[in-house]
Amino acid sequence: MNKWLTESQEALSKALSIASGSTVPLYNIYMLAPIIYAERQKTSDDALFYKMAHETDERVRSDWSVDEESKQHHKFHFVSSYLFCFVVAGKFDEFKYDEIMEFVNHEMDLFEN
Repeated sequence: MNKWLTESQEALSKALSIASGSTVPLYNIYMLAPIIYAERQKTSDDALFYKMAHETDERVRSDWSVDEESKQHHKFHFVSSYLFCFVVAGKFDEFKYDEIMEFVNHEMDLFEN
């Protein structure tokens, strides 16, 4: 599990670094998840990239539709989206994703504002 913690921390750090140099609102950093996934996993499959972007966008927007205040949890949405890219890519299933996400969420302060 520590592998996924490190993976998540490094990916989040990269996303926050990119966001700090742009005018994009922090609540949209989840959109960087497929880009950072592709970079870190050395993937250049356009169809897979677009599927990841679509699926992660759909998941986050669904959360926002239920709770508009969840936009404040940009770190959580990024990490959740980043790890979900592994599900879309077929690296592990949603059960493993839930297990990893629970561990990572416990170890990282993803709800800090």
